[in-house]
Amino acid sequence: MCSEARGETRGARRGAAALRPGRHPTFPAPGLAALLAIALALRLYRIDAQSFWYDEGLTIALTVQPLDAIARAAAADVHPPLYYWLLHGWVLLMGTGEAAARAFSAVCGAMTAVLTAILGRRWFGATAGWLAGIAAAVSPFAIHYSQETRMYALAMLLAICLWLAFDAAIREQEMTGTPRTLRQSRWMWWTLYSLTALAALATHYFMVAFVAVTALAGALVLRRNALLLWIALHLTLAGFFLALVWGSRERLAVWTFAKQPTDPLFILSDALRVFSLGPAAPPVFWFWLIGFVALLALALTTWRTSPRATGMALAWLVVPLAAIIILSLNQPYYKARFLLPALPAFHLLLGAGGSTLVRRIPARFGAPLTAIWLIAAAVTPLRNEWFDPAFQRDDYRSLTQAIAATARPDDAILLIGPGQIDVFDYYFHGSQTRYLLPRFRPLDPPAVIAELEQMERQHRRVYGVFYVPYEADPNGVVNAWLADHAFRAESRWYGGVELVVYELGSVGAPLRAINARFGDALLLERAAVSSLNVSGGDAVRIELHWRVVAPPGRDLMIFVHLLDPNNRIVAQHDGPLAPVPTTAWQPDETHRSRAAALVPPGAPQTTYRLVIGVYDPQTGERLRLEDGRDGVEVGA
Repeated sequence: MCSEARGETRGARRGAAALRPGRHPTFPAPGLAALLAIALALRLYRIDAQSFWYDEGLTIALTVQPLDAIARAAAADVHPPLYYWLLHGWVLLMGTGEAAARAFSAVCGAMTAVLTAILGRRWFGATAGWLAGIAAAVSPFAIHYSQETRMYALAMLLAICLWLAFDAAIREQEMTGTPRTLRQSRWMWWTLYSLTALAALATHYFMVAFVAVTALAGALVLRRNALLLWIALHLTLAGFFLALVWGSRERLAVWTFAKQPTDPLFILSDALRVFSLGPAAPPVFWFWLIGFVALLALALTTWRTSPRATGMALAWLVVPLAAIIILSLNQPYYKARFLLPALPAFHLLLGAGGSTLVRRIPARFGAPLTAIWLIAAAVTPLRNEWFDPAFQRDDYRSLTQAIAATARPDDAILLIGPGQIDVFDYYFHGSQTRYLLPRFRPLDPPAVIAELEQMERQHRRVYGVFYVPYEADPNGVVNAWLADHAFRAESRWYGGVELVVYELGSVGAPLRAINARFGDALLLERAAVSSLNVSGGDAVRIELHWRVVAPPGRDLMIFVHLLDPNNRIVAQHDGPLAPVPTTAWQPDETHRSRAAALVPPGAPQTTYRLVIGVYDPQTGERLRLEDGRDGVEVGA
């Protein structure tokens, strides 16, 4: 046997011995300090590059409240109060800026990486510990939620602390003899475990699955009086948890309105992808997943040398995953972030698999190759996370800047999804009236329409901010009213939130004959254009009446171009022809289009032409008029 293999075999034996009572192997402090510095640097890098999104806005608004108000608000929410209390103290010292508030999660995530390395060494040996720590430090999944003002990084930290305290408590309990110092040590670790379990349950309700795993593990290894005490402890924890849940029972019951199940195979594949490569995984990622699956498979071979450690790591990973699959059989409860506290177990198994690989090839190659693989796999997801707009969070910062650039004091803000008000007001400080719809769930159509009509009477323009409208307004009451009463000017997506600008009121001009035929399917019979004497910042409103000559058979869109004397586009509108999709249009039907073109502030005073056209959004092809043109002029 070569010297490297003999060394690794001795290391494996030391790792197995570390699971026996009384052995507490440690890492050198400089190595842990370096790991902490790297993990923290990755989590602080560009931490404020992205805007707060919806949930973070709720967090900040709640965190700045007094502690008793936080407790009352948490009871009406779907999350317990501990994270908000801790963040309350943090922001008192650091402030509520994006970087300052998110830094709390960054610290939690960096500490998790260090503790993962420590637990990995105790369970599987030094090589496994270092590899697990490296995997945790560079994990795109962990870094994503370590740069977010939510409780998930804290939950992950509490999960690793729970298992460290559990591991120490079990070791001390298995030691023979009852000297005074041993009794004190046992009570210390039991107390730390109990406090950590309480903190976990008070941070996120799904943490009950992780506490249940340690409870089951302890019941399998403890005996006699210790077992009875263990059962009594967890019955007390269960009572505490049920009291928390009871206070939030009404909100939890309506947390998701959807009733469709989530495919278990999707949950398994998505969890593997996110655990391995994070939420910003590249489109082609199977190559990297092969390596992660291989390391997990190698980790299973440690069952022969470290059965307890391997079993605990597997239970820590598998039981919460199974719980979320069961919960999602009726409703879509699965969110990858709920499983973040299981991520350290995933990294421990990767470290164990890497240490097994070391024993199969020379040590000087095995450990570095595994570390390089883990780091290389994280490069593209992290680049996407930090620099690719397609993977970034909802950008309320840019959205509010766009509104502030053109909004006038008498305009209105319509927030579909009233919970947006917190993150919206964090960035937007204008005096414009806010309309939060629907004010209650389920939506009351007459009340909502009455408020929309009031908005129409009082404002000339409304900025609609739509966040998951299929939940706030599942029947499309607001959209239907706006399509019938407003002129849609422009829309833009900022991540998962859409900003739509509408002009309110009537067109203010009579319809006149146009009779322009687009292709073989559509005839623009009449059009009305609002006053053609407009100033910068105003809008030109257009109403169009179409007659269907033949079924279009495809989705079609309308474009409105405001052209200067040099035929340059100064303002434009692109949108659906009508509320009813053109795929459903039938011959001899008539449909109405409403649109608006916003004139940019500061536009030069001159004569502009208003041109209307129709195109296929899938191909970009424009429908031609009978004379070959692709648009008809309806005003100047």
